[in-house]
Amino acid sequence: MILKALAFLAGILALQFCAELPAGHWYPLAALTALSAWYLPVLRLPALALSGFFWAAFHAQLHFDNRLDSALEGVNLLVEGKVGDIPVRLSDTDWRFLLVAEHIDTGAGWQPYGRRLRLGWYRTHERPRAGERWQLVVRLKHPHGYANPGGFDYERWLFQQRIAATGYVRNDGRNHRLAVGSRFSAGGLRTMLAARLDNMPRDSPGLSLVRALTIGDRSRVDAAQWAVLRNTGTSHLMAISGLHISLVAGLVFLLARFCWSRFGLFTETIPARRVAALLALLAALLYAALAGFSLPTQRAVIMIGVVMLALITGRHTRSLNVLCLAMLGVLAVDPLAVLSAGWWLSFSAVSLILYVGGGRIGRQPVWRRWGYVHLVLAVSLLPVLLVCFQQASLVAPVANLIAVPWVSLLAIPLALLGVLMLLVSEAAGSWLVGLASLLLDTLWPYLAWLGDTGVASWQQPQPPLWTVVPAAAGILLLFAPSGVPGRWAGLWLLLPMLSLRPSAPAPGEAVVTLLDVGQGLSTVVQTRNHTLVYDAGPRYSPTFDTGSSVLIPWLRSQGIRRIERMLVSHGDNDHIGGLQSVMDSVPVDRLSAGVPSAVNGFSVDACRQGERWLWDGVAFSVLHPPADHELIGNNASCVLRIESAGGHVALLTGDIEARVEGRLVAERAALSADVLVVPHHGSLTSSTSAFVDATGADTVLYPVGYRNRYHFPRPEIVERYQSAGARQYDSASHGAIRVTLPADGQAPPQATTWRCRAARYWRPAACL
Repeated sequence: MILKALAFLAGILALQFCAELPAGHWYPLAALTALSAWYLPVLRLPALALSGFFWAAFHAQLHFDNRLDSALEGVNLLVEGKVGDIPVRLSDTDWRFLLVAEHIDTGAGWQPYGRRLRLGWYRTHERPRAGERWQLVVRLKHPHGYANPGGFDYERWLFQQRIAATGYVRNDGRNHRLAVGSRFSAGGLRTMLAARLDNMPRDSPGLSLVRALTIGDRSRVDAAQWAVLRNTGTSHLMAISGLHISLVAGLVFLLARFCWSRFGLFTETIPARRVAALLALLAALLYAALAGFSLPTQRAVIMIGVVMLALITGRHTRSLNVLCLAMLGVLAVDPLAVLSAGWWLSFSAVSLILYVGGGRIGRQPVWRRWGYVHLVLAVSLLPVLLVCFQQASLVAPVANLIAVPWVSLLAIPLALLGVLMLLVSEAAGSWLVGLASLLLDTLWPYLAWLGDTGVASWQQPQPPLWTVVPAAAGILLLFAPSGVPGRWAGLWLLLPMLSLRPSAPAPGEAVVTLLDVGQGLSTVVQTRNHTLVYDAGPRYSPTFDTGSSVLIPWLRSQGIRRIERMLVSHGDNDHIGGLQSVMDSVPVDRLSAGVPSAVNGFSVDACRQGERWLWDGVAFSVLHPPADHELIGNNASCVLRIESAGGHVALLTGDIEARVEGRLVAERAALSADVLVVPHHGSLTSSTSAFVDATGADTVLYPVGYRNRYHFPRPEIVERYQSAGARQYDSASHGAIRVTLPADGQAPPQATTWRCRAARYWRPAACL
């Protein structure tokens, strides 16, 4: 059973490394091959792998067939649908929610639609609620996210969630509520509970954690709380997943078996084990419904269903076989679950517990067994955590040793009982919820102290696959039974994964990376031993900016722990918005700005014309603004020239406009360049013909957002650079763009794009 499950999983995993889905004519041929091979025992495992590959491809193709038609992008559409989850409140007037669109009107009358849409609704006095049906005027676009090494793959997440399009609600008179949600539906029940939780006093930070643990609403957990949870390795406690649902099912199972064995009327004809298993499964379903039947809870219910079915039918089998059956059940229903980090963490954790617990730790005291299990999990989950998040908590065993039983055995039962009591007696329910909140408040100082120790987390670049496989083998060897020789040799197999670092540029070489930060700018310049960051991208809300979501993960993916110089071109939000997050997260030796007055709270000096310095054979010089200038806004942008030892030049221009371009051309500034980050994102206010001719760039880069409202780069500018013979890249289409300026003067600069290098079927390639 174990080998069969692993073969099926291997086939599904193989698809996840493909840049494209297989063509349709391969599906029947694969099905016939798999069926034929099944009758030959020696070919069963390859047949299962082939089946897994095409089963996942079939599910992926179904979703692609449901994605937004390109003709419907960026136009007003009238849709009818149901709010599928508790909306997230972004501000007093802003919301984000999931709409299951049932019908759409594109101008030719209503048509069935059946798509999941992720929408924002801004500057509205309406309040959407889970389970309600609405008619809305929306503007949609294809699922699109930032594409950078090390960053969160938003497009993969949208794909795994089966979201067909994203967009926003237009404030239109045709928007109106069609029906309120039934209070007896899952959505209506969750809405009612959310409203009653809102009525409780909010002076307790534990209340936001109670909402996450009971109704799956994590929007109230603030950034500071998430930082503590990440640093202590306890984030999993706030996501309703297999751990929580299994706990509730287990408690119900034990209680039901005890009560039925002693007080049941039909104990002789209906065994207590079967009754308890059935009630435990019902409890798991109820908890999953309370959490909105999210994909992790669906997987957990399937797993529990397999286990409870084995108990109901009286089948006695090995625990690992039951786990394999559960995994096969989950993958049969949703083969794309492997795209979720939660799936890997759940199955890896359970597998490891079974692996180390099979008769080897049962004779130890309870406290030693508990501590040993958490130590094993902390070490064993390193590969998964480093691949998915590029970081792992070093204090997780100590944190979880206390937090898991405290939350699972005390807080969750009280919180669940409390929210259910809110439906009957608001006073009694509030008292129980308050008690659960108090328990979490009591635990929090302990977690905050651990998370603030300074050595709480291990961070490193994402390890390549060839280091992960030996690391997994090393973990199995390390925690093998005591009779296995050479167990400590497993540590050596972990070393490549933990020690490998990306290669640095060669002496005299410069690497310029234009990051994909949407409609904004952030560029990183690397030499052999130094790093310069030019702008930090925009801030979109008090809780989200590209400094923390794009730039910091990218620096971590490259093994960069220090910024020798941070240069802010000027004071516009799309350039300076992420600065605070960068300064809070990474040591910065020197901060400069074209407009120092725009930078508050930090020691900053002025970026001024004539400044020069040399790093590792690479020359840097500032061409603008002059020392005595009185410029403001875009024209105050710092213009930076980078020249490798081979004489290859890159020019970073910020948002300078025609006025400054004309001055630089007139002064015969050193504008000739191989690589140009286009001024002002390709606006009509910049890139004059004289400036384009003076730079003569072979490679031009546009820092722009997907379907941005300014329509950058403007077609006229694109045509101007095209006529000059330049190769053109834009961050919206190509993702992060990396250009190497060689130290060898004979070798031309080389440009690569992330969407081409890391193409996947859910994130199509964009190559030139």
